[in-house]
Amino acid sequence: MTMVKRVLRGIVKTIAVLAGLVFFFDNRITGTAGTVLLGSIIVCFLCLFVWSIFLRDDEDDENSGYWPRPPQA
Repeated sequence: MTMVKRVLRGIVKTIAVLAGLVFFFDNRITGTAGTVLLGSIIVCFLCLFVWSIFLRDDEDDENSGYWPRPPQA
């Protein structure tokens, strides 16, 4: 399950970065560009929603491999 989450995190980050780049470089409000701008904002919010709801770290185990396990009593 952690491998699937890791892949999904990469996909969500990539989509969010691309939507942010579209928002940053195409910030005209008239015509079709306004639709593209609105679409990029919606995609960024969807990525934030997916990240916060489905890709939380709460379900992962408490030891991520960076710290040694506490000694067993």
